[in-house]
Amino acid sequence: MFKKFARLENRSERLEIYNLLKLNLEACLRLSELLAMAALIAAPARPLSDYLTAAWGPTPGAMAAIALMLLLPGGLRLPFLLLADRLAADFGLDPRPAGRRLKSLLQLGLRRLALVWAVSVFLFLVPAAGDPRIWALVALGLALSTLDAFFPSLWRPAKLRPLQEGELPPKLLARLDSWAGRTGLNSARLAVDRNFSPDLEGPRLAGLGPTLRLVIQEKSLAAFTPREMDILVIAAVLGALIKAPLKFLLLRFCSLVITVSLAAILISTLGVGLWGYPLVNSPALIVLVWAAAWIGHWAAELSIRLTRRTMATQLAAAASTLIRDEEALETALATLADKNLEEENTPAWRELFRLNYSRRAFLKKAKFHQHLARSNGER
Repeated sequence: MFKKFARLENRSERLEIYNLLKLNLEACLRLSELLAMAALIAAPARPLSDYLTAAWGPTPGAMAAIALMLLLPGGLRLPFLLLADRLAADFGLDPRPAGRRLKSLLQLGLRRLALVWAVSVFLFLVPAAGDPRIWALVALGLALSTLDAFFPSLWRPAKLRPLQEGELPPKLLARLDSWAGRTGLNSARLAVDRNFSPDLEGPRLAGLGPTLRLVIQEKSLAAFTPREMDILVIAAVLGALIKAPLKFLLLRFCSLVITVSLAAILISTLGVGLWGYPLVNSPALIVLVWAAAWIGHWAAELSIRLTRRTMATQLAAAASTLIRDEEALETALATLADKNLEEENTPAWRELFRLNYSRRAFLKKAKFHQHLARSNGER
């Protein structure tokens, strides 16, 4: 489908078309989620619930109604997810067979659907149940959903292996050991991620406190030169020094507060009579609550994305100043842009939709921070 664009001889045209297609698919994906939520809110949920309740009983009927209603967003998202997957495959970013790609996509979707269904069922049963065992299940479901939001690796464990000898320069490992007292990281707390990803990524921090570790993507070990890997690892270690994982955890906590507040306002504005009415007989109410959760979730993701990009820029600038190797930063970012099919001269408006800065914007900000550091040193 996209192979004719991938065969373009002009590299700049090929990258421009790829990034435009990727951006449009992401926008369509978000729009489909919004339209699905609006359709669920306006849909005749009560007749569906009444029909299933008459056939299966109050609680099983409500559970089935929730499942059918949650399948609608998944069904509308699936075509755009498949197109995005095909786009990455046609442009050479994902060499896996189509069957493996589809299997991975469906597994992820089913896990998320099962989690949302379970939490929705718990919320339905809360007002109508006085049994302490139901409340215990509610607490367990909410705790698991919170863990999924803050620590997704508990639900989707990464395929990690220990760092093998010779994969990183000994000088870099010695530098990490010397910083262990301040950052909490040393050469023993490095791991290699064997999970497949079509995008090339730099080292990242995973975990908090005693579980903190530095995770390096397996294919990045071959993609980056030793000098490039040095500066990327040091930038990630500096993130541990300023407690970056804790900052992102606090941002997610704030998003949870926003989501709960939106849901509370929504429920209170629907009236006391509806609030006292058993939720098991009103599936539309839980859809409205999940709409509030959807708004809070994506507001949090946008704030985290912007914060992560700004922090990554400052940490890379600090790392290049620390090891006095500005050229390594430039070549590392050039490698990232080349492997991820990113444009070097990305329009400024499109930067909002990227997880990382483009090479041009990243270097511009990094050099600005380096200039400030040199100016302060001369004073």
